[in-house]
Amino acid sequence: MITVLLQKKRMYANAVATFVMVLSLLSLAGCSKAPVVLTSAQFIESLDKGSGNFDRVLQICFSEPLRSTYYHKVAIITKEKVKIIGGGILRPLASDPDAKCHLRNVYTYINKDSPMDARQLIKDYVVSGNVSQLLIQVYDHKPKGKELPIAEKRFQNL
Repeated sequence: MITVLLQKKRMYANAVATFVMVLSLLSLAGCSKAPVVLTSAQFIESLDKGSGNFDRVLQICFSEPLRSTYYHKVAIITKEKVKIIGGGILRPLASDPDAKCHLRNVYTYINKDSPMDARQLIKDYVVSGNVSQLLIQVYDHKPKGKELPIAEKRFQNL
């Protein structure tokens, strides 16, 4: 009787272990995203048609069009040492799925940790030819701690 119970417990433990292994393999397969390669970045000032909301746009280009959703962080440092640090989601472009470049409004990087009058600082200092460094980091999802980016590139003198 005891040996039968022990055999049933072992079978149950093996079944649970197999289930956990299969579940973890499926979760790994479902979460994998294509790697991304940052190729270029530039600031565009001629996109705005008078509203003032799109007079500072960052164009981020990849080697291939994005096929999944990613999270990115940017750190912009101007020649006057104005720092703008922010982030957001990058999604595949529904309107142009073959586009390798994404346009991001620089004002969307303003957050609670931004300097006072960040909007005016961006307007005055984040212009082509005045950005000494731009760091872009791309993640599979929004980092919660000290996760490493899947892609990272530093651009200078933009």
